[in-house]
Amino acid sequence: MHVKKQSMWKGAVLTLLVFGLMIGVLVYGVSTVNDVNDSEQMAELENSVRRAAILCYAVEGRYPEDAEKLRQYYGLTYDQNKYIVQLDSFASNLLPDIRILTIGGEAE
Repeated sequence: MHVKKQSMWKGAVLTLLVFGLMIGVLVYGVSTVNDVNDSEQMAELENSVRRAAILCYAVEGRYPEDAEKLRQYYGLTYDQNKYIVQLDSFASNLLPDIRILTIGGEAE
């Protein structure tokens, strides 16, 4: 009888370990998918900013100095609670450097 209880205990511990491992793999997978999704969103936002800046240059003959102009006149939309868009202009006839920052995160 004592051997049967010990065997059941080992089986329960093994089951809990396997279950914990499966939960860990699931959490890691979800985290990885979220990281990839965030990276894709930032890349898409950078492309949208670039297209809007080029459109501004085509219409006005100069690149914008800030993202606010692109939002107001050229249809750029993004989640301002999640991202900060910075344009670093050197000259009005050169495409500005585009930086996308996540609020509470790092630059891309």
